[in-house]
Amino acid sequence: MRNILLIGAILILYGCGTARTLVLEPVKTSDKYTHIQLIADNPNVEVPDDVIEKIESVIKKGLYEKGPFSEGTDLKIHYTFIAHDKGNQFARWFWGGIGNAGEGSMTVNVKYVNSKGEELAKTQVEGRIGSGFFGGSIDEAITKAGEDIIEFTINNFAP
Repeated sequence: MRNILLIGAILILYGCGTARTLVLEPVKTSDKYTHIQLIADNPNVEVPDDVIEKIESVIKKGLYEKGPFSEGTDLKIHYTFIAHDKGNQFARWFWGGIGNAGEGSMTVNVKYVNSKGEELAKTQVEGRIGSGFFGGSIDEAITKAGEDIIEFTINNFAP
């Protein structure tokens, strides 16, 4: 019984951020790349600067510092925010994620373009936060979305 309560407490305290990736256009090449450039295109919606900085930080860390890539222009990753709603942190805390109350979300379109300007793949990544300690932070959704972008990039373009 104590273990169940402990697990429940951990789940409540931990932010319940998730992400999912939809492949809009499958990868059109088997080429592998070592040099990648991350490009933030103008968002379609209003997005706070700290959100853009956070996702860039997560992606760059995962691709350059911990990942197999270095900065360069062999492969360009263009990303654009097409939706952003930080949700209501108080509602997430008060309702504990029941019925998606206060849920925050963001959606990012990602295009992979080679040095010749040819589009190699296109994805859409959605990050969500539904609950967590004091309602959880939208940062968890941003981090999860960034991690999905990293995973797709490494799985499809890393040597």
